[in-house]
Amino acid sequence: MIEPQTLKKALSGKKILVDSNIIIYLMDATPSYGRLSHQLFEMIERGDTFAVISIISVAEVIQGLVKKGSHQTAGEIKTYLLNFPNTECQDITPDVLEKMGNDDRIHWPRLRTVDSLIIASGLLNDVEKIVSNDAHFRSAISGSLLFSFDSKS
Repeated sequence: MIEPQTLKKALSGKKILVDSNIIIYLMDATPSYGRLSHQLFEMIERGDTFAVISIISVAEVIQGLVKKGSHQTAGEIKTYLLNFPNTECQDITPDVLEKMGNDDRIHWPRLRTVDSLIIASGLLNDVEKIVSNDAHFRSAISGSLLFSFDSKS
């Protein structure tokens, strides 16, 4: 796992895509990953980095809470994510669909549809890094574009 200073050095001043699992780590306070997610969201809130979040990621987080019966929390988290400072929530638009399959840094056939939509949301917004710990992402995204909490990418 990376050190907090590695996160800061790698992502400060960059425009990033934040994947669903990073948001889930923050909400669940997953021991080590939660600490790094918290640091990342503090960086975003301060304006040290700018984040794109796909509406698909917001939906995945909300659905997990709804499945647990946490409807009120789901609504609160949706509002929190959609209004978080220094972020943009990317809807699924025809422009996002155009990005799917059209970037050589991504091995698109290795991805599930929702993952392709999340990644394309970031690419449409010219992100410099995709922050994810998803194994599908790690197998499909060029090392120079992917940043994972598990490695010094």
